[in-house]
Amino acid sequence: MRIIGGKWTGSILWHLRDGPVRFNDLSRMIGGASKKMITERLRQLEAQGLVRRQIMDTAPVSVQYSITEFGRTALGFLEELRKWSENLPQELDLKH
Repeated sequence: MRIIGGKWTGSILWHLRDGPVRFNDLSRMIGGASKKMITERLRQLEAQGLVRRQIMDTAPVSVQYSITEFGRTALGFLEELRKWSENLPQELDLKH
């Protein structure tokens, strides 16, 4: 849980599952998280070997992120968590 349990970690990995994503696109996909928070989480995920960072040779320079093979091993857990959350009782108040 220390690896994938951090806030925004699951969402970041989920959005990278289909291929590389540029930082600004990723930050738009993850509504509610500041760019600073996403940057911090991406650095942690990169250090843990779950995400790969690539600097693009574009003008202006951009950065894209992709999920590693090790990171892909977490997607099964995240898919099960998604299914579980879709079947929560409606009377369960998740806003608190």
